[in-house]
Amino acid sequence: MSKYRSIALLMEAVEAPLAAAGVVAGEAWRADEQAVGFFSHADVGLAAYVFTYGQRSGRYGINLDFPLPAEGGPLLTVPTSAEDLPLAAVIALLLEHFDVPVLEAA
Repeated sequence: MSKYRSIALLMEAVEAPLAAAGVVAGEAWRADEQAVGFFSHADVGLAAYVFTYGQRSGRYGINLDFPLPAEGGPLLTVPTSAEDLPLAAVIALLLEHFDVPVLEAA
């Protein structure tokens, strides 16, 4: 998978913890050098798309997808996209979005 360095850095940081939580990089974005998508095997509809096009150098954009609410359930009131984020913020958003436990430094 040939990716821009900024996307490769992101994948290096999150691929292992996301994979341990059943989240994988989607095949649909394999050929896109400036973006990557992740989805959960366990929770249909839970996905995220991270991109660098249209962003300043070293910055990212992210779109978060959530499962549809149960019939009659409340609509989500959380932001589903953001741009101009540093790598650390994107990593934190991905780990939180997919409910991946983060080990705190001692």
